[in-house]
Amino acid sequence: MRQSASAFAFVLLISICAATQSAQATKLSVNCGRQEPIRTALRLLAATNPQGPNTITVSGACKGNIVIQSMDRLTLITNNGASLTDRSNGTLAVVNIVDSRSVTLQGFAINGGATGVSCANASVCYLTGNTIQGGGGIEVGGGSRAFLESNVVQNGGRGATVEDGAQMFSSNDVFQGNGQGVSAFAAYLEASNSSFLNNGVGILSAASSLRLLGGTTISGSGADGMAMRAGSTAVFQGATITGNGGNGIHLEDASFAGFQSATVTGNLSGVDIDCAPQFTITRFVARTGGITNCVEPASSSKSKAAE
Repeated sequence: MRQSASAFAFVLLISICAATQSAQATKLSVNCGRQEPIRTALRLLAATNPQGPNTITVSGACKGNIVIQSMDRLTLITNNGASLTDRSNGTLAVVNIVDSRSVTLQGFAINGGATGVSCANASVCYLTGNTIQGGGGIEVGGGSRAFLESNVVQNGGRGATVEDGAQMFSSNDVFQGNGQGVSAFAAYLEASNSSFLNNGVGILSAASSLRLLGGTTISGSGADGMAMRAGSTAVFQGATITGNGGNGIHLEDASFAGFQSATVTGNLSGVDIDCAPQFTITRFVARTGGITNCVEPASSSKSKAAE
């Protein structure tokens, strides 16, 4: 096994050197069915050409947790449906992208993990044509930007989490069968022609800005199609929100929704757009120890569980 791994690393190094000498983009191939680990290719590229452009074409069923750190213009692609599967028993991301720009994952089945794909520390990530399932979905944080196109994100706790000043742009994606389709916390989410189907809650937003464009559908949620809290804002331009188990859209805590054009009908609570009382709001102000004239409902003394 060690001889095989050493031989594989030697072949990769020759390929990298040849590409560097000819001033061409480095293109490598990894076959997990032959015990060729992706991390070996990444380690060599990080040492020799971290700024790229680099392309790794992956085949086979790969098991492990890979870290892409401080690497730019990197593409991981599969032409025959390779899979990336967690080996950490749900404690690590399957793919962890950190402090990297223009990293592309295309065509993979990504299974399990605390997170399927993490895009963190001001990274710029492109996810195209992947199926991400059975784990923590996609996590975008720390000022990162993620551009999603034609992915399926399913059967996880959260399809995607966008937080801490991050931005996520979703086009032609399907988020289905998750506890929450997308959760946005102090972040920006834009969706166009994407579908949020049969999740516990379609979209949960707190202190975030959202823009739902034409072709976006939220349907079949067990509870609300969209729940907006803590001063969230949303603009609807052609979205359809229907057939959800609770409200179509629920707003509270001074949130704002603007409807340029949208269809929000046929939701099962009997209220399609539900506005909670609108007033200045504090939560847990008693914890500050200061003097206040704010009045809170008794239920605010305890944290409200996420829907």
